[in-house]
Amino acid sequence: MAPSSSRAFSSIPDAVIVGTGLSGLVAGRILHNAGLDVELLDTRTRVGGRCLTASVGPNNVACDLGAAWHWEEHRRVAQLAEHLGLERIRQYEPGPEGPEAIRETDAQEPVERVPWPETPPPSWRIAEGIQTIHRRLADTLPDGAFRFDHRVVSLRRTDAHLGVVAETPSGRVTVLTSTVILALPLRIASRIVYAPPLADSVMDHLASRPAWMSHSAKVAVTYNRPFWRERGLAGRVKSTAGPVHDWHDNTTPDGDAALVGFMHPPGPGSPTPTDAEERRDRVVRQLVHCFGEEADGITGYAEHDWTRDRATTPPSGSESDPDEEPQPVPALQKPQWDGRLHFAATETADEHPGFLDGAIEAGTRAATAVEHRLIRRGMG
Repeated sequence: MAPSSSRAFSSIPDAVIVGTGLSGLVAGRILHNAGLDVELLDTRTRVGGRCLTASVGPNNVACDLGAAWHWEEHRRVAQLAEHLGLERIRQYEPGPEGPEAIRETDAQEPVERVPWPETPPPSWRIAEGIQTIHRRLADTLPDGAFRFDHRVVSLRRTDAHLGVVAETPSGRVTVLTSTVILALPLRIASRIVYAPPLADSVMDHLASRPAWMSHSAKVAVTYNRPFWRERGLAGRVKSTAGPVHDWHDNTTPDGDAALVGFMHPPGPGSPTPTDAEERRDRVVRQLVHCFGEEADGITGYAEHDWTRDRATTPPSGSESDPDEEPQPVPALQKPQWDGRLHFAATETADEHPGFLDGAIEAGTRAATAVEHRLIRRGMG
């Protein structure tokens, strides 16, 4: 296709969903099952949004470099995993009577083996990686429904349609539709040009909401065996010496050994080097410091820095306290433009905003509202 300044697709879908993270895919499945024609646009070249599963090491261990866990109260995730036929793995965690954790306070001083002060609440991850949920959901939708490498830059409302304008490698395109669901981080949504403009209060909410994961970087390493378990260790590390401040055991039920950690993103004042090779070396040296020389024998390595992921974090960077959990924003749960524009980021959920469970709630809420509106008006 030759580059062009504007192009309209030949068909006009009932709804366009911007974003193929969990909320967008949940919304897409609901609308497709209702008999509506749906198109899903994403600036990335993959489904998953803030979930990213890497196959690490010679055994291709599934390691989640984005959102990963769900807890007992996250019933929507458990129900969806069961519906999709996916196995859930209980996270291997320390407790007062369980395997010990490591505390690292100084890279030059010996680490401490410590009992965990309390039993963490039960948590689970998906055996094949969290992104498997997204792939299974995508498989329930027509292949032609997806348009990747489409960065939405503006939305235009007319009496007849909404125009979704996106930048692509081949030029600017316009998709006409009846309804739009924005299932992408709210601060990314704040950078879209709306014509006519949304209310200032709505734009302020969009611009000020942090995106869960946008402050984070994660790293995964694999080994031939989980040697730390042989020493009565949980693979759990709490560090103030960096570059990784939290390590977790990611070993599979079959014994494929892996550790996944939250890493300080590289940058000014960070203990994490900006050079990739130096950063990897520093991560391995930290593991050796915490677990001994055996930790030098990694068989695989992967990382992802969400602060530099422009589909999650705008160029201006993250805002607010990274430890501050998102709070529901009732104003963003209400449709705009007479019910034709909906926000469905996980941060808009009533329950568990910012988490996987919140994404399912938000996508379901938006899709249900769209379904009722379109079918009631005889457009489905």
